[in-house]
Amino acid sequence: MKKMFKTEVFDRSGGYSSMSERSFMATIAGFVGWGLLMVFIMATKLAPPSPSLGYLLGVGLALPIIGILVAGFCQDNPILSFIGYNLITIPLGLCMGWVSTTKTTVIQDALTLTLLITCVMGVLGIILPKFFESIGGFLFYSLLALVIVRIIQIFVPAMHGMSIIDYIAAGIFSLYIGYDMHRATLVDRNVANALQVAISLVLDIVNLFLSIVSALSNDD
Repeated sequence: MKKMFKTEVFDRSGGYSSMSERSFMATIAGFVGWGLLMVFIMATKLAPPSPSLGYLLGVGLALPIIGILVAGFCQDNPILSFIGYNLITIPLGLCMGWVSTTKTTVIQDALTLTLLITCVMGVLGIILPKFFESIGGFLFYSLLALVIVRIIQIFVPAMHGMSIIDYIAAGIFSLYIGYDMHRATLVDRNVANALQVAISLVLDIVNLFLSIVSALSNDD
């Protein structure tokens, strides 16, 4: 699922850099913060308690696909790309509204762990470039295996609530944060690329949070 949201930004270099490395990272952080804020507001304030199938298909599927297409095909236009970014994060937040039914302590613990892991892996992605450069293939196949397991879980009730799968998923998305931060250091430093990097990081972080919530809820 996550790979569907990936853009080709990490394959682009040799163009132009219009900002310093510090400004570039600050811009990425700003876009990530905006995306996560939208997800939080949608999930906690506007998400319907019992969404219908039509709602899930329209808001949870159609709008993100449109957002992916807009953000992907308009990578060099920051304004249109930003619109596409919001078409991804806002529906994502609305479909995450189910977490409001989870115990408050679980949500708080998951938020704390997600923030801590994000900060640590973000720093490691910058200071350990050789390590993260070497695990790209491993992460891809790990994510592919995780998607297959998640599909199997839908049809095998005995696999529901298996915390070990959630912990493995959390580990994969934690490594993806570091991996995407490492690759962010290799692209041209401009607003368009900062936004595309932010899209990938927000999806890493949201998937990490959901995996931790699921794991802690099953253990509770």
